[in-house]
Amino acid sequence: MAIDSRGRYAPSEPAPYPGIVDNTRYVYQWNQPRKVVDLAADDEIKTPEVTGVSPLVARHLEKLNKNYQPLGLAAIDRIKRQALEEKTAHHNQMERWPETLEGIQQHFNEQPFFIRQALLPKINWLRDNRDQKHVNAFIMGTVKKALLRLDRVRRQQSVNSGHSSELAAYYFRRWPHLAEFSKKEVIAAAYEIAGRLGEMFETECSAMETRPSEMPDDDLLWIYQHLGTEMFALRVTPPEWGSLNSAFDRRLCYSSILRITNPDWWGRKLWRLRCEWRENQFRAAGVIHKKRMAYVSFDALSQWQEQRRKNRSFYQSHELVDDDDNVVSLEDMVNASVSNRAIRRHELMNRMAGVELIAQSRGDIGVFLTITCPSKYHSNIQSGHHNPKWNHTSTRQGQRYLCLTWGRATSALKRQGLRPYGFRVAEPHHDGTPHWHVLLFMPPEQLKETVKILRDYFIAEDRQELGRRTGARFKSKKLDPTKGSATAYVAKYISKNIDGYALDGELDTETGKPLKDTAKYAMAWASQHNIRQFQPFGQPPVTVWRELRKLNNQLVAIQKEAGIFRPGKKLLSDSDMDAVLAAADVGCFASYIEKQGGVLIPRDRYTVRLAYEESEELNTYGETSEKIYGVFSPRLGITSRICTRTTKWKIRAKQTKKREAQSAEALEALGPLPPQRGPWSSVNNSTGDQKIIKKELPVEQIDSTSESEMTVSAVDFDEMSDKERRALLRRVRNQPPDQQKIICSSSTPRNKEACNLAFSQQAAELRVKIEEFAQSLGWQLSQHEVRRLAAGHKVDIDGRYYRARSDGCIYAGQQEPRARGAALMDRISRLRVGTA
Repeated sequence: MAIDSRGRYAPSEPAPYPGIVDNTRYVYQWNQPRKVVDLAADDEIKTPEVTGVSPLVARHLEKLNKNYQPLGLAAIDRIKRQALEEKTAHHNQMERWPETLEGIQQHFNEQPFFIRQALLPKINWLRDNRDQKHVNAFIMGTVKKALLRLDRVRRQQSVNSGHSSELAAYYFRRWPHLAEFSKKEVIAAAYEIAGRLGEMFETECSAMETRPSEMPDDDLLWIYQHLGTEMFALRVTPPEWGSLNSAFDRRLCYSSILRITNPDWWGRKLWRLRCEWRENQFRAAGVIHKKRMAYVSFDALSQWQEQRRKNRSFYQSHELVDDDDNVVSLEDMVNASVSNRAIRRHELMNRMAGVELIAQSRGDIGVFLTITCPSKYHSNIQSGHHNPKWNHTSTRQGQRYLCLTWGRATSALKRQGLRPYGFRVAEPHHDGTPHWHVLLFMPPEQLKETVKILRDYFIAEDRQELGRRTGARFKSKKLDPTKGSATAYVAKYISKNIDGYALDGELDTETGKPLKDTAKYAMAWASQHNIRQFQPFGQPPVTVWRELRKLNNQLVAIQKEAGIFRPGKKLLSDSDMDAVLAAADVGCFASYIEKQGGVLIPRDRYTVRLAYEESEELNTYGETSEKIYGVFSPRLGITSRICTRTTKWKIRAKQTKKREAQSAEALEALGPLPPQRGPWSSVNNSTGDQKIIKKELPVEQIDSTSESEMTVSAVDFDEMSDKERRALLRRVRNQPPDQQKIICSSSTPRNKEACNLAFSQQAAELRVKIEEFAQSLGWQLSQHEVRRLAAGHKVDIDGRYYRARSDGCIYAGQQEPRARGAALMDRISRLRVGTA
């Protein structure tokens, strides 16, 4: 074969495709690329063996090996002992803060804002008006005691150490600060906790490899108990805990688990718990007493008032509509119900008078009891100072003690054949601790034994602190008909806890304040702690009374529409039911009790009872709730059911009526209104009422109407469109306003009295609003400062100027030019010296 001599070589083969064959020689094997992981092609992923080590790593390991010396047991013990000593020293330092003034001040500055704000006014006043030794004495005395009580209360408000759970470990540091949470933070925590519990439930279901509907009862109960243990760690009682552990019900367990994993349910629970803990911290700080904040804190009072304002705003902006599109004002319906405080008071007084008439007809006598909690439930003594016996319990725990003791005492009375009946009223002491006023009726021969049994039960706890004077906890007073009726004994307590009606000039024995002013504090206290103020016992239910009055109005309206109504004619076919209906209609509660069968009888023996029906839709927790259908007679059975709620109402936002455009003929018929002018004068001397003719403007045609045709009217600016607003703005700019001039002479005297009276009433209302707002911030303003704020002046509070709006809110205003200049020069001088 001939050799090619033309100087050219045959082309070499191309290099292999990158990624297939790699013949590169690497210095270290660990630097060599590894094989691509392909799960589809490789049955098993093999980890390559590392045969080489980086020089840097090798040198580092060699250095460690040279310097390594194994620790002996003595060295390990020394390290552990040193760590324990540092930990102990830290705890000792934290516990020694009450020993020095600086430690107390530092601990006070670490408190939440609402605690500092409650104690700072007194400290600032002492600094401004007393020597430093008085300030130090107050801090080392009152402030120190308050901080120690706060620390003990917060230990009870942390996670429950008796339950080991995941939630306890996660919220160990956050839960003691629940009282400081805002509404948004509470809602966020509710969603977080509900999500975690829902995840736990799904994890357990996945571990059992079954669905909840297919689980055995034992497994489902175990999961519920596991979630309940997590809730107990956060000091929240699981729903239906006692019922499900005593007698298991599968449907009830489903609804309980749905509640546990529902964020809305948790939001309500946590907000109630937060408010209770926050109020108890105010009690621990020693600021809830008759000399500072009576009954409730300003924080709880302002929160209650704000909620009432929101409720009123909701009622005013919504309405009720039925299936036939009949619309009723929601506000009118609420004002016509027992939510109206006046109606509630009237009903309670009527019921009390009826029970008294029944007692007189039976020959029973009455006794008035005052029952108080033991001393350990009171945070402050009568003088307002701290109570050293207080065991840091809350107001709800005091109410729970009264309820449990009352239940045990009435059970003992029942075993002895003693059955009193009457009313009980719950109201607060000046420090927020509840106490009861009870009015009992019973036969005369049972009075002594009944009072003795009740006294023995209510003085049994901490009996040694009473000695021979048991009246501090239990007082009894036999009613004397010659001095007044039984209703008169309770009327004062009913009125002072609702609206203060007819209590002008009377003072509260607890706080020394007017009873008419303390009614809102009592209602805020009951709402804050979820305490029922008025409780009858041994009587027919009042809900049947209300339903019968509603039924009577319906039957009368039907008969009048049919033209067959006759006064005094029976409305129901059954004579017994018609008698109860007639007694309820005339408003005689004594006749109602008598026709129902009397007092102290079982519920199934009442002549008329409530009838219920299941709702058509399931609630959020998969339950079919019951709602009131009407009334029925247990003697006649289900065939006697009568519906009292025939109309189904729905709540909706108020619908604005669309105004129809007026025609040109109607506009011409309306005509322009003559301007109301009087003789010219340099001032308007008339202070009397000026009548303004109000006519509806044709707002749809306002742009096409000439200016001369536009007249003064009452225009709803919120309902005007942008086009109408621009037309009205052009009119205001182009047409000068009419000068209202009304002559004043001897024949037309000035109405000064009416004007001054109206102004004084408005000023008094504004001063009250300003005082309430200042108290909600923890400020104690003098009457002079309140009057200046109400008059529109600036007031210097703690070195800043404040003004008041027409709604009573106080806001910070700008400083005077001289004050700003002085502050600026002071700042410059401190910068020069170097102290700023």
